[in-house]
Amino acid sequence: MTFDRRRLLQALTAIPVVGGVIAILSPLFRYLKPNDKPWQIFTVAPDAPAGGAQIVGTTRSLAKPWDYFYFTYVQKFVQYDPTGFKASNIPGVAIRLPRKVRFANSQGFVGYRGETDIVLFQRICPHLGCIFNYEPDWHNVTAGYGGFTPPAFERHALMACPCHFSIYDPEYPADPGNVISGPAPRGARYFEFHIDGENIVVTGAELGGIARIEPADAAPPARGGEHTRAPS
Repeated sequence: MTFDRRRLLQALTAIPVVGGVIAILSPLFRYLKPNDKPWQIFTVAPDAPAGGAQIVGTTRSLAKPWDYFYFTYVQKFVQYDPTGFKASNIPGVAIRLPRKVRFANSQGFVGYRGETDIVLFQRICPHLGCIFNYEPDWHNVTAGYGGFTPPAFERHALMACPCHFSIYDPEYPADPGNVISGPAPRGARYFEFHIDGENIVVTGAELGGIARIEPADAAPPARGGEHTRAPS
């Protein structure tokens, strides 16, 4: 095999060119995404939010079935300015159920490992971002949230959005927090948590935005998870 000096010279000439391009791109990418390391120019993964473990309440406040309390979880998102992070306050509700459930939803998010009769939901409605309420008496849901009357097996405490009347069942079998009426495209989002002694410790929050607003002439979206009878 003959030695191709032309190709060798071309390769040697290309090395400083490639190096110069990388040298230019590295500070450019770090300017756009300052928490990248030097020469880390091909990062495509978004920055994960950092919330950290936070005690949001105690089990003493949830002594009886359907007892509840509201809380706020502070989630931090990377912000490329001198402050470093932007804090986002996520309103939540903790509820004691009358029975134990597996706190995992149809979206695949697991909020608690194993079975629990304490569940924690984000109160931001997945429809358009309103803050929904916990209603210990289902009659209040019928009276004040669009007239929805739950079937017999769901005539207990519910969660209800005052903006567009989405209703959620915190005890729904196999999918706690499932939407049972209204325009919300999915059930209430979860917090990830564990119990340390009497302390309820939130360690993360299920991510997600609000529903896309459909054009006026579009067909209405399917109401994920609605039902008219008790699940088998």
